[in-house]
Amino acid sequence: LLVDWRNAYDWPADTGKIKSQQTIIDLEADVAERMRKLNIDNAHTIVTKVSEWAGNNKRSHDAIVLATPATKNDMIKAIHSLGTTADPANALDVLSNLPGLSLVIASKVYRFCCPLLGAAVDRHASYFFNSLDIVSPGGRVKATHFRREWQTGRHTTSRLANFTPTFYVYNRREFTTNYLPMLRSIATSLNALPVTYRCAAAGEQKQWRPTDVEMAVYFWSACNGKR
Repeated sequence: LLVDWRNAYDWPADTGKIKSQQTIIDLEADVAERMRKLNIDNAHTIVTKVSEWAGNNKRSHDAIVLATPATKNDMIKAIHSLGTTADPANALDVLSNLPGLSLVIASKVYRFCCPLLGAAVDRHASYFFNSLDIVSPGGRVKATHFRREWQTGRHTTSRLANFTPTFYVYNRREFTTNYLPMLRSIATSLNALPVTYRCAAAGEQKQWRPTDVEMAVYFWSACNGKR
């Protein structure tokens, strides 16, 4: 499943896997260059570009584009922390509380700023791992326990429950203490076998990073998972 769906990754939907995956390669390279020359403008540009790529809603994206100097200052402090500390929790808290951002967008910023360590989480990835059984000595347990909520009164789609302080703290903790270590462990295990995936844009076999695992399960769940 992981190999097939990472090979086929196509986001935004119907962009085509070559163009879609090349867009990510290009954005990773752009963010890496801005991280090397990190200043307040580059930090703001990183968040803006990631928000645009992620398909953030217009109101939230506009709030990021029109960020105040104080907000931009918080952005650079958080992004600097992401790149220099092993624990992203504090930086994610800062980013998630800025206008236009949430845990979902903050996690995507982490994914691009630290692609060897970070990975994004959203309703698709959280659904996949919330539904995945892990066989343990004590029996079967779910891989993750992200809290989710209905997005509308019609109850047609659900999302990560990040819009109250209590739910945010719970989900951010689940992200940093359970989800990220699991993705890193899966990537390490795949590389040790070894198992590679084929990057459609580069046309070559590549080793796994945590974000590649996330991309595979995201795309499978977006195409096959419940809403």
